[in-house]
Amino acid sequence: MKIRGCLSVSALIALASVISVGQNNCSVVPKTGVCPAAAPSQAFCASGGSTKGTTTCKALNWWGFATVAPATGTAGSQFEGIDASEALNPAPIVSPNGGIGPTVTVGSETQGQYFQFAGNYVQAFDKATGSPIFSNAPNVGPAVPQSFGTLFTPNAVKPCKSPINEGVAEYDRLDSAFVLGDIAYNAATKTYHYCFGISANNANGAISTSLQGPGNGKSYWNVYVYNITPALPFKGKGTRYYPAHPRFGSWSDGFYVTWDVLDPLTNNTIGLEACKLDKADILVGNTSKPPVCYTYIPSYAVGKKGTGDSLVHTLLPADFEGSNPIPSTTAGQYFMALVNPSNPGTTNPCTQSLCQSNQLAFWTWSGITSQTAPTLITTANKYTPGCYDPFKPRNTTCVPEPGYPTNLTDSVGDRLMHRLAYRVLGGNEYLATSHTVEEDSSTARTGIRFYKIQAGSTPTIVVQSGSTTTPDVQDTTNGTFYIVPSVSMDSNGDLGITFASSGTAVNPSPYFVTTDTNGVLGTPLSICSGTGGCTATGEDESDAHWGPMVSTTTDPDDDLTFWGTDEYFSANQASCCSWQTRIFNQK
Repeated sequence: MKIRGCLSVSALIALASVISVGQNNCSVVPKTGVCPAAAPSQAFCASGGSTKGTTTCKALNWWGFATVAPATGTAGSQFEGIDASEALNPAPIVSPNGGIGPTVTVGSETQGQYFQFAGNYVQAFDKATGSPIFSNAPNVGPAVPQSFGTLFTPNAVKPCKSPINEGVAEYDRLDSAFVLGDIAYNAATKTYHYCFGISANNANGAISTSLQGPGNGKSYWNVYVYNITPALPFKGKGTRYYPAHPRFGSWSDGFYVTWDVLDPLTNNTIGLEACKLDKADILVGNTSKPPVCYTYIPSYAVGKKGTGDSLVHTLLPADFEGSNPIPSTTAGQYFMALVNPSNPGTTNPCTQSLCQSNQLAFWTWSGITSQTAPTLITTANKYTPGCYDPFKPRNTTCVPEPGYPTNLTDSVGDRLMHRLAYRVLGGNEYLATSHTVEEDSSTARTGIRFYKIQAGSTPTIVVQSGSTTTPDVQDTTNGTFYIVPSVSMDSNGDLGITFASSGTAVNPSPYFVTTDTNGVLGTPLSICSGTGGCTATGEDESDAHWGPMVSTTTDPDDDLTFWGTDEYFSANQASCCSWQTRIFNQK
């Protein structure tokens, strides 16, 4: 298995002076630099049968996914998600993620869905039965996953037919709607677009809490397509840098999207991009204003002519969960990234026997817009990113499978993992995040480190693992590797963490664990334990890619139940594609 095989790198940038060069400023008048175009009129504001009112968009045709009534049954604590066998053209990179919506009453029906994205496909599952509901035609079975591009095809929006397979599907707790988004590339025009959809109803384009629509076999959506190519900085001679690894966060004043900015010649990450989507118009189905975007490029990189890879990448925007509103005293939308190690106090690549760091990079939106260096949060315990190679910091593939040494899996240890969960408890703002770290330098065995951080202008870590009193999530007995986490926070302040395990005698499998409010770990739970039709007995022999992200969210109904999704194999995958996914819930 090979993660991001085309993205291997050979150098580091300096940690000591993270200074930026602003490439564009789309929020000032007049605008400076190059800015993305406004989203074209889509969905209820689209051509082909729809008209736009002054404040809403009246639907004269439907736009979205077809649905069928879910099969009867009881889901229990887990059920099968999207599998490669159900997809017409499955992608080898899975990246399963999703979110859970509340149980609501529509007419005489009770509805509540889990929305999942995996392998460039999406599916909605009935929360009570675990049965899928999206289909190829209204009220016509069977229920089958739908290609991401299906949502954008009624108006022949070609740019959205080829997503890069790190999209996000989730339930936006702030606005009570499901959202779906990803970056897509149009090879014909050599342009990049951010394709975004939000669930709606068929009356006036207003947002909806249900993916089953009004019961007529149609799931209604408002969709938006942003040409983000103009916001990408030029490398020179007409060549632009390109976007990769998008991440998503919902905030009170906008939907925030971030991605890495990569050099098209070396595939090195040279900076970060953060964009704010026009939530005010999106929520009522109006044509969207252009996104407000900023490019952040560190001032130093080692390697030939400073072309090395960034120590800080894959920026996570805070993603709201819970029922307590964001306080008016907030410092604004928050962002975090992992700081990979360099030689202490220098701008040189790490050459120590143990390459360690003890810092997280923290920005507010005002910090991004003013192009100021991040606040560096110092962790109490140093970490070495999982499988870290100081001269190839994104070559993090070292996790063994039963086919070792032929087969290895990627720890994706060089970055914070989806999501940066945000919640207000007791009037205080908190963030939760996690990443993969090295636990044993002699074997490179990996584990999961997690943080709960009180946000604000001066962020403070209140819970962190990695010490003897609050250990990382790790297997010290059998030497199993733990990788690719995702964390969420419930209304008590407890954490739920989805992750994967793998080892020479352990097939890659999804796990879940909770902590109490002080970070005290429970017992890790094997999700694919060989029961309920879920048997993790295979491995991926075709590449080293477990997936760049999975997800954990909380259920709006009680704000205490965690929902997660991850992948597994019931047989060896010798070529693309035979992956499977599992959706589960635990308290």
